[in-house]
Amino acid sequence: MLPLNDVLILEIGSSISGSYCCKILADYGANIVKIETIDGDSIRNEEPFITDSSNDDHSTLFLSLNTGKKSISVDFDNEKSIDIIVQLAQKADVIIDGTTPGFLETKGLIFSDLLERNPSLVITSITPYGQSGPNSNWEWSQISLEAFGGNMYVSGDYDGEPMSFGVPLFQYVAGQVALSSTMMALLCADRIGGQYIDVSIAEVVTSCIPYALQYYTYTGAVWGRGPKDRLLFGVDLWPASNGHVGLSVIRSTDFEEIAAFLGVPEMYEEKFSTPQGREENYEELKSLYLNRLQEIDKDDFFHEAHAWRLMASRELNPKELLQCEQLIERNYFTNIDHGTLSGLPHVSNVLGLNTTKGIPTEGSPSLGQHSEYILSTILNFESDVIRDMKDKGVIK
Repeated sequence: MLPLNDVLILEIGSSISGSYCCKILADYGANIVKIETIDGDSIRNEEPFITDSSNDDHSTLFLSLNTGKKSISVDFDNEKSIDIIVQLAQKADVIIDGTTPGFLETKGLIFSDLLERNPSLVITSITPYGQSGPNSNWEWSQISLEAFGGNMYVSGDYDGEPMSFGVPLFQYVAGQVALSSTMMALLCADRIGGQYIDVSIAEVVTSCIPYALQYYTYTGAVWGRGPKDRLLFGVDLWPASNGHVGLSVIRSTDFEEIAAFLGVPEMYEEKFSTPQGREENYEELKSLYLNRLQEIDKDDFFHEAHAWRLMASRELNPKELLQCEQLIERNYFTNIDHGTLSGLPHVSNVLGLNTTKGIPTEGSPSLGQHSEYILSTILNFESDVIRDMKDKGVIK
């Protein structure tokens, strides 16, 4: 028994945030009805593909975001299709909306009307800038959201350009924010009724850099990129022979132990014996450190440093993550079949529940795979009615 076994959720629209939110909900037992256009979720066409690019059901992004869901494909320009969505909404507990502001309204799906028909319904919209405000209808990209939200200003080297994350991180964070707010609203729906939730990804970005805002509001100073000299023994990683590693100085004696661990006698010289001396002779110390790292394997470095009781870091690429002993021990990955594709690894129990673990058990659906099932089991449509709808292009 999973915590969301009796919860019916409609997912509408094509977005990483909405799909990720519903993917987690599906892992914990929710019945996710993914309502797609006749052409399907645009993420189905996102590269890279596992097979040839003509197979839109094998987009790696789509497969990772849609495990455990049921797909129904409808024509959003057809009144009968819209009526199907309205009927599903009357039976649903939650709608996760990843469409652009105003899109559903133009199709005749008015949120206030849906809430009137189903007073306990929770509707969560996730959009780049929110449903209101002068920017609500702006075009967007991942980099524009990070820049607008303030993250890029504080990311990167002090004398370099602002930097963006290498992955659409904040879209996933927005999905988790939507998950939290949806579950909170669902928890109190029986007491205060349903409600509408408006999540802005740009605002999620800003919420993730509170220290920069506090720094300015409390001191009047602007938190910039930096520092000028990157920390040799701190948060930064430096190149080893086959990757990047790092060491952190926590105790006053750490630097002496680092010098011994690295086996670089020059680091014992008097000029490096104090924090001030290491700062004044930064470039020379940096050269000694980096030259030694070039001789070291990153995994050997990581494990040997821990044996010395030093705080060490190493980068892991995706292949190494799948082989990471920590993640394997915690059963972080589970293998799922997607049609003819077997044994693809997926992350599991994202929320960390111990008794009712959320582990994906089914692959991602093909386009319209469950149209007949959804209409017959949830809406009790007769088979001849469903066939007629397919013939007329109302559903796929």
